Amino acid sequence: MSGPAKKYNPDNKTGYEYELLAEHLAGHIERGEWAPGSRLPGERALSEEYGVALDTVRKATQILRDRGLVQTLKSKGTFVTRQG
Repeated sequence: MSGPAKKYNPDNKTGYEYELLAEHLAGHIERGEWAPGSRLPGERALSEEYGVALDTVRKATQILRDRGLVQTLKSKGTFVTRQG
């Protein structure tokens, strides 16, 4: 029982939403769409753009941090550290 494909999951893969979103966001980095040093959109903006809860965005961002793709600076934002 799956709904329509989402922007970050066009193939309607199964799995945790935050993992699917993390893969999508990592793709932006890997393709060079978000260059090293660039700031990611804020959590609220990502939540609205992808139609997911803030907690989903936070978990996805944590996965990117764990992979070393981004770094979050308190009160500054989340920035790309390197290309994937």
